Amino acid sequence: MWKLRDIVVAAILSVVCGAIYLSWDLLTGIFAAAWSPIAYGLLNGLWWLAAGLVPYIIRRPGAAFFAEVVSAFCEFAFGSPYKWGAVISGLLQGAGAELGFAMGGWKKYNTAFMMLSGALAGVGNSVQYYFQYGGNKVAPDLFIGYVVTTMISGAFVGGLVPKWIGDALKRTGSLRNFELGKSGQAGR
Repeated sequence: MWKLRDIVVAAILSVVCGAIYLSWDLLTGIFAAAWSPIAYGLLNGLWWLAAGLVPYIIRRPGAAFFAEVVSAFCEFAFGSPYKWGAVISGLLQGAGAELGFAMGGWKKYNTAFMMLSGALAGVGNSVQYYFQYGGNKVAPDLFIGYVVTTMISGAFVGGLVPKWIGDALKRTGSLRNFELGKSGQAGR
């Protein structure tokens, strides 16, 4: 069951991630037209930072989905060039990430499950790319390459980076009232 502090911290981290996402929107827009879909897929993992960080810290069912949807809505509200597409991204990427944690029964937050969750968020992103952003118009090998590089980016940037951030925060002692802080060892 979620506690009030879980909701507050999840919301705060999600808002911060929404601001990061907006910055990433603007920065990656420079590369979008010039890069192939395969190369561009490598940039995607940062957009589901919240979907890894929040559940890693609070360890509650629904945390990945909640965090990603809230952060995507904030990204939209802050002025994302993707407009409502940002919110759709949050729904799909959050669902993918949540599936990864569900596969571990919401009890496994080790490196493998963090990377799995990030990779599955990449699958959610790829669905949107196919239907909304023209993935259905590129050659099949380019689309498959996009899916693969997006999943790799998700595993590393959307999975390992949030684990690294959470473990660093745990070492400060600031997470002692959260599930990650109560675990005997970082990442268990």
